Amino acid sequence: MNTDFPQRKRSFGELLFRYMRINHLMVNELASIIDITPETLEFWLNDTIKNPCCHHVIKLVSVFRLNDEQRNELFSLVGCYQFGVLLDLYRAENGFNNSELAQKLGVARITLTRWRDGVVKRPACENVAELALILKLSPERQYEFFLLAGCTPPVRLDPISGIIIDAIDTIETDSPSTDQDQFKTRVKQPEPIPIPGIPITHPGQFFGQIAVLKKIRWAWQQPSALRHLAVIGDRRSGKTSLLKYLHYITQTPQTDLRSEQPQGWKDWLPHDFQFVFVDFQMAVMSKPETLLIAILEQLGFRVPKQCDLIQFSTTLAKHLNKPTVILMDEIGRGLQAPALDWHFWSGLLALTKTNGNGGMNGKLGLVITAPKPIQILAQECDQDSSLFTIFGDSAHLTALTETEARDLINSFSHALTEADTDWILQQSGCWPALLQLLCDARLFALEDGDTTDNWKTDGLERIEPFLYLLKT
Repeated sequence: MNTDFPQRKRSFGELLFRYMRINHLMVNELASIIDITPETLEFWLNDTIKNPCCHHVIKLVSVFRLNDEQRNELFSLVGCYQFGVLLDLYRAENGFNNSELAQKLGVARITLTRWRDGVVKRPACENVAELALILKLSPERQYEFFLLAGCTPPVRLDPISGIIIDAIDTIETDSPSTDQDQFKTRVKQPEPIPIPGIPITHPGQFFGQIAVLKKIRWAWQQPSALRHLAVIGDRRSGKTSLLKYLHYITQTPQTDLRSEQPQGWKDWLPHDFQFVFVDFQMAVMSKPETLLIAILEQLGFRVPKQCDLIQFSTTLAKHLNKPTVILMDEIGRGLQAPALDWHFWSGLLALTKTNGNGGMNGKLGLVITAPKPIQILAQECDQDSSLFTIFGDSAHLTALTETEARDLINSFSHALTEADTDWILQQSGCWPALLQLLCDARLFALEDGDTTDNWKTDGLERIEPFLYLLKT
C-alpha cells in the first residue's frame, strides 16, 4: 500500500529554492531583481521569515514566469492568496500604476490602495466587474477574482472539469428558480479513445467498482436520512472518476450509457438528488468564504453578501428542499488548509445532522475521497479526528475484474488482438489508470503504422511511476 500521502506541504523556502534552481538564479542576483537584501532572501530560503511582503512575492511570480496554478500555490503558502494581491498583480501585468488604474476606474487612489492592502476586503461588486474588464481578465481569472472579492462570478466554472461554462453550455428553464436543475451541465458524448492521466469526462467511460457503488446506493436508500461515506484509494486508483460518475450519471441520457449501466444499482438512479463537487486541489477551495460561495453557486442559491458559516447555514435551511450530496475530492488537501480550521469543520459537519438541532434534517450528505481512513488522515493533518466520526462506513477502490477490464479495452475505437489484450491485462493488473496508459501506447503505435513491439517498452515506461497500485 502506498503511504506517501498526505504529502508534506512544501514550505515557501523550499518552493523558492526550487524556482531559483530552475531559473539558474543566485541569491545576490534574485535579491537585486526584487529589491531586497541578500540576507532577507536567505531568511526566506531558511523559512526564518514565514510571511514575506506580498509585494515582493508578486515580483517573484513575474521573475519565475509562474502559471496561475503555481502562483496560487506560492501565494497560499505565505497568506497572499487575496483579492488585493491579485489586483496588484494584474495591475502590474497591464502596465498601470495606482493613479492610472484609479482614474480609469473612477475611484480615488486611496480607495484602490485600501483594496490592494486588504484594508477593504469586499469592494463593491460593480467595481470588481469594471476592474475585470479594465484588466482584461480571462474567464478563469475572473472566476477566482470575483470569489475572493466576495462577489458572484459572471462566469460559471464546471466544478469537475475546471472548464468555464458559458450560456450556450447550460440548460435553462422557462421560469426563474433557485433549483440546481437550471444549471445542469450538458455531458457531451466522449470520443472512444483512451484518456491516460486524467479522470473520466462522461459516465460511459466509468467501468467496475460495483461493490463501492452498492455501498453508495445503500447509504442513499433513505433520501431523508442520508448517510456519509468515505471512499478510500491510492493515487490514480480512480477516486475522482468515481465522483464524476456520481455527479453526471443522472444528467446523461440512457442511450449514451452502456447497456449494463448504472452498474450495481439495478436501474435505480438518484433522480431527485442534487450534487455539489468540491475539489480541494483548487486554491479557491482553501478558504471558508470562497468554498461556501462555490457550494451555494453550484446549488443555484443566491449568495449572501457576507458568506460565513452562519449565513451559509441560514441559506441552506431556507432553500434546501431535496436530497443534496456534496462530493469532496482529496479531502486531505482541505484538512491541510490553514484557513479551514476546527471551527470551520465543526460548523460545516454539524449541518449534516439528521435532527433539527442545526442540521438539515438528513437532506445533506457527504461523499469524500481520501488515500487512507479519514480519522487517521485527520490526525496526520492536526485536525480533531472526532469530528469525522460521521463517516461510519468506507468503501475501498479496487482493480477491475478481468471482464470489466476487457470491456474497457473493447470500448475504444480500434480493436486490439487477443494477444495484445492479454499482455495489457497482465501488465496492468486490471487497474484502469494502467490500462488507459498501455492502451494509449498500443493505439498510438497502430495509428503510426508501427508494427514492432516497441509500444510495449513505451507502455511499461509510462506505467512505471504507478506500479505501486499492483501491490494494493
